[in-house]
This record gives sequence, structure tokens and C-alpha cells, in this order.
Amino acid sequence: MKCCYRERSKIIPVRPTEQPKTSREFTELFWGEALTCGVCKQTFTLRQHEVVAYCGGCYKFLHCGIAGKCVGPNCSFQIRGETYKQTWCQACIPTQYLINLYHTGSPECDCLCHECAEDPNTHKKYKRIQTN
Repeated sequence: MKCCYRERSKIIPVRPTEQPKTSREFTELFWGEALTCGVCKQTFTLRQHEVVAYCGGCYKFLHCGIAGKCVGPNCSFQIRGETYKQTWCQACIPTQYLINLYHTGSPECDCLCHECAEDPNTHKKYKRIQTN
């Protein structure tokens, strides 16, 4: 599929024949996109609001199997003054930490990823290990 062509020293994008005429039509194009959950392999459209996150370890979209949002300093970032935390799936977090055993199941839960578990700036209360 050709996306652009070269004319002398400029690159000019090739315009599709049917472009959306309004911003609403443009938005509707994306609502029909389908994403597959990386855990259960079900497919959902964005319109269904079922896919709620993507994993910071395996980069798969998730609607189930969510461990939670990492509490460590490496998974926290700011966008326009708001703090966001990276979401992780249950397969990509270390299972020896208590926070990862008892607080999983939704995007609102907390978890601890491998990288943040090894970071000395992560609070010790999150690094408690399960003892038998």
C-alpha cells in the first residue's frame, strides 16, 4: 500500500479518496477498531469499553488478568499535572511479594513490578515477601 510519493525534493502524502468530513466521523472510525485481550484472547471494539489497560511488561491489551497499578517509582509518570501509574498483568509481576498475592484483580488494585521491586527508592512496606 502506497502512503506517499516523492516529488522532486518534497514528500507529499497520498490522500485516501474517502476522508471523514467532520470530527465526529473521524472519531467513529476509531470506535470500530477491535483489540484482543492478551489473557483470554477475546476481541472487543473500543466502543464496548471492555479493554481497560495494557501491560507494562508484555505490552498486551487487557480486559481480565489485571494485577493492578505498580506502586514503585519507575512506573509513575506525570501528564499535564496528573500522576499515572503503569498497569501490569498477573503473568508479568513477581509472585513472592505480599502486595502481588492479595491485592490483584482490577486496575484499581496495587502491585509491584520486577524493576520497582529492585529499586532502593521503593518503600519497604511494598517489598514484604511471603514466608512459609
